[in-house]
Amino acid sequence: LGQTDDRNLTDAIHAVVYAKMPIRQATKKFAVARSTLQRRVHALMQKESVAVGADTPAEVVVATTIPSAIVDDSDMYPPFLAAPRPMEPVATNTVEPRPPVSPVEVSKGPHKVINCKLRAMQKSVSSAIDELSNDLIRQGKPVYKLGLGQSPFPIPECIVDELKAHAHQRDYLPVAGLPELRQDIATWATKKLGVSYTQDDVLVGPGTKELLFVLQTVYYGDLLLPNPSCMSYAPQANIAGRNMIWLPTYAEDRWVLQPSVLEAHCAADPYAPRILILNSPSNPTGCSYTADDLREIATLAKKFRLLVVSDELYSDLTHEAHVSISTYYPEGTIVSGGLSKWCGAGGWRVGFWLFSSGLDWLRNAMLVMASETYTSVASPLQYAARRAFVPGTIDTVYRCPELASYKKKCCRTLQLVGQWCTFQLHKLNVQVHQPQGGFYLFPCFRSYRQLLATRGITTDVGLCEQLLHDTERVGVAILPGSFFGRQPHELFVRIAFVDFKGEIAMYVIDSEVRRGAMWGYTIEKGLSTLCVQIYGQP
Repeated sequence: LGQTDDRNLTDAIHAVVYAKMPIRQATKKFAVARSTLQRRVHALMQKESVAVGADTPAEVVVATTIPSAIVDDSDMYPPFLAAPRPMEPVATNTVEPRPPVSPVEVSKGPHKVINCKLRAMQKSVSSAIDELSNDLIRQGKPVYKLGLGQSPFPIPECIVDELKAHAHQRDYLPVAGLPELRQDIATWATKKLGVSYTQDDVLVGPGTKELLFVLQTVYYGDLLLPNPSCMSYAPQANIAGRNMIWLPTYAEDRWVLQPSVLEAHCAADPYAPRILILNSPSNPTGCSYTADDLREIATLAKKFRLLVVSDELYSDLTHEAHVSISTYYPEGTIVSGGLSKWCGAGGWRVGFWLFSSGLDWLRNAMLVMASETYTSVASPLQYAARRAFVPGTIDTVYRCPELASYKKKCCRTLQLVGQWCTFQLHKLNVQVHQPQGGFYLFPCFRSYRQLLATRGITTDVGLCEQLLHDTERVGVAILPGSFFGRQPHELFVRIAFVDFKGEIAMYVIDSEVRRGAMWGYTIEKGLSTLCVQIYGQP
């Protein structure tokens, strides 16, 4: 620096430190580089902090702070505690200083400042309901836990054995995932979906929810959600600062997004970047998209260059052949899958995304974000997960004989339990679609609106609270439809029919099918008998 520049920098430092001038103002007034001024102020405060000396009482050091002009500047380093030396301040237009912070105030800990996007939010409702249900059970009240969508079936023993065998794995794995696991997933998906994938198209993450959040962080676009949709989609968009739009769907259309609705929205701004999430089979409705549905949506997705996330977590629990939109729009579709639903391994948090080769730019951006957040999925879990994608001869693409048999029994059990629950609700004049996959029902209790109103219940939240807390003998935990996008007064709820012993259910139903007893039953007698055996009580 020249003499003039050096003098200007000295004056700027004095103005900031002793005259409480904001750094931005000092930078302009004395014509100095902002980064240089920050570093010099930083160094000066460190030096003066040391100069306080070891004999200075701790409370004096704590109570002495840098002037508020430094603390309040958004680009300044964290404040250092020091005793300012007396010095003639530079004549400036200074701001009114804040009163000094007392030792008592400092001892309360850090300022309680939470991101404004989170202040009005609560933790995931399904997890909260499950925890509340467990608390009530510990207090001695029986509760049917139909809120949290957790698979009732045990993790296949062969996969558990793989985890035991690889428990010693301790090294960090690549951010994208174990290469061998990614290759297994790519091979499996290529056979299942009819779309060519390689290991470089696969991204393994700690659950698909985390991968969706990473996507919304790195990709700037509006989020389009069919209403209703999984309850985690919308809150994530809010946290990430993305604009979220509900697209209406209707019960008479089996909750399937109609192409006309999608086109009307996109045509209003044809060039806007957008993410469309499709979930089939659906959480919360249990309904699935047909090949014709997906073909029409794919045509519009191509026209408006949409990025489609196809959430196919429940695709291995369908009652008919699964169809993916990636078949018709591979260049713009991310397929989302994992082990949590079909494999009963929700707590393992192993999910994966499949990108087409044309989406490598997006996958690479997500890898950058992932490398600075979760780094990689736990090593033993990734080695164990390989067992879930071993090629097999049964079911053409589905794994080894043991896993193919496991999947078949799970699907058969869920199909029968879903039919029984639907049948019972229809007997009560409750509108609901029979699930086509997964383990959810989305009934509407509007036919009981007047009766519920006499008990002070006018919303879905009130109905769910009444069923959980105010029933005399047993509580029932279900989730309000408004948490999935519906209006509270519509009286929709989501039921996860999973509160039974999965290993017992698979044995009972498989035994009944083997001896042919089921086929002689009426639907009411047969399903009621089987479900009583599964649930253990009428």
